Amino acid sequence: MSKKKIIAIISLVVLVIGLGTAGFFEYKHVQDVKAQKQALRQQAMPAGKKPSEYEVGKDYNSVIKKSKPVLVLFYADWCRYCIRFMPIFEQAAEKYGEDLEFAKVNVEDKKYEKLVRESKISGFPTVMILDKKYDNKIVIPNSSLITIEDLSTELDRFTRIRKILENK
Repeated sequence: MSKKKIIAIISLVVLVIGLGTAGFFEYKHVQDVKAQKQALRQQAMPAGKKPSEYEVGKDYNSVIKKSKPVLVLFYADWCRYCIRFMPIFEQAAEKYGEDLEFAKVNVEDKKYEKLVRESKISGFPTVMILDKKYDNKIVIPNSSLITIEDLSTELDRFTRIRKILENK
């Protein structure tokens, strides 16, 4: 057998082994991702109260008339992310109660149907700051609803800017 044929055969064997190994690792990765997704789907509802059972957050219609800006939480009692968010919402109310009013809106309550539609709520929880005085509406990104520190970053920014406007 010639030297060129031997090199070609060895190269072909190495290529086949390389492709097989890459295919195996890709398959393994896909299976791991599927298993992770399945585990997330099977997670039980987080322990805790439904958002409507928390004492924090007043009726939207009563606080929107006040002069303070309002942090509004749009939620559904069956939403696992809303349930996880409620302790953070409660901590925020304790920390920012002097600067903001806190309101909860159950998106399944018929009395809020028009508000939910006009606010273009498409996911839960949705948190926004409404400031009538400056005709301002800020939707807080969901990535800022994971920890009190993340939410505080957004609320600190808002309250800092509002205080600057108040002092002009």
